[in-house]
Amino acid sequence: MHLNHSISIFTGNLPPSKALFLRLENAFLLCNTYEIIEVISQKENIETELRGWAKLRGHIYLGRERLKQQYSYKIQKIKKDSFLQKASWGKKMQGIDIGNPKLKDLNLSDEILSIAPQNNGLLTRGIVVEENSPIYDFELSHKEQVWSNPVSILYEEGKSLQWNATTDIAWNEIPDLNPVLERAICQIMTYLVENEFSALYIPAKFISKINPYYMEVPLFLSSLMNDEARHIEVFTKRANANGGGFQYSSGVTQRSLFSLFKEDDYIKSSFLLHVMGEGTFVDLLSFLEKYMPDEATKKIIRLAKRDEMRHVAYGIEHVKSAIEQNPNRINALKNTAFKRKEFMDEINGESSILLEALAILAAGSDEPNAYKRGFDLLEELKEKMNENRVKRLVNIGIDEDLANDISKAHTPNFM
Repeated sequence: MHLNHSISIFTGNLPPSKALFLRLENAFLLCNTYEIIEVISQKENIETELRGWAKLRGHIYLGRERLKQQYSYKIQKIKKDSFLQKASWGKKMQGIDIGNPKLKDLNLSDEILSIAPQNNGLLTRGIVVEENSPIYDFELSHKEQVWSNPVSILYEEGKSLQWNATTDIAWNEIPDLNPVLERAICQIMTYLVENEFSALYIPAKFISKINPYYMEVPLFLSSLMNDEARHIEVFTKRANANGGGFQYSSGVTQRSLFSLFKEDDYIKSSFLLHVMGEGTFVDLLSFLEKYMPDEATKKIIRLAKRDEMRHVAYGIEHVKSAIEQNPNRINALKNTAFKRKEFMDEINGESSILLEALAILAAGSDEPNAYKRGFDLLEELKEKMNENRVKRLVNIGIDEDLANDISKAHTPNFM
């Protein structure tokens, strides 16, 4: 028998058993269809069992040849159930030797494809899939739909800057405040919780649609969701810290958040949520941190703002990259912003209950002259929000005139 074989399996004195057939099973999975595998055994009479196994698996038993002190049995693979390529081996990850392996140092493949392979299921780059595995048909399988260049770095940063809403805040140092000021803070915390729910639920809508070939993106969004869950927790605790509790949810706020939640295009959603909404939210948090009367609550705001700035960084690079690859997206984003404005215009106005709370916080009281000063500071904040939105829009590739128009169309709910 002079049939060329590509693989030899040395089975020693193994009898025909589950252990032997497990080795054969995997050897045949890893070889190509029509390849011949040689089983070298010390056993002289296992022909019947090997022939039966080959027939059961859809392969062809080719015969036996006597070697010096062993026997060569050959089987040809016929069934098409191979893995589609060879797995990598010998690629040690950077950072292991110094005990600091970062996600950005992973080298899962030679390049990150612009379209994920159709057969990429619940697995990422570098994992070899068996042919005939299920096709998941992920909705977001194009790199330009989801990718943001610093996503690996932002993910690592998000992990290293995690904080605990129970133990990292000096809850017992929050002072008893004037009821007017405390009520304003409780109203602001109520509003923050509402908006953080949108920032938690919206990414959750998309994670299962993102092809895990781009593994870094769902990992980052998972860390983002963890951030938002912590924000909901900490703002809830602060609202209840002095016995005030939650206050009121305005129709404007809920309508604005609904217009975010119903967006089904991921790039448009990222634009509205991360670039426009959370970007503006960062300015609001800076305002709150500045005027909060106690250090413990200032720290809550400061830590939440640090997280939000990371989310904005992802959104800016994500949308910027999407526009660079397809400049026509600018029109789509513009239409999305104006369409949202039309939706919001159906109920003219702002959340008066929130604005009054913000003015009282900035003033430190509701005394008329102080309140007027607080209201003026709030108007300055809105101008600052507008300026910074325009800067972010220009940063992602929108010209300044259009950036001004889009910024002015932003929701009065800020988020």
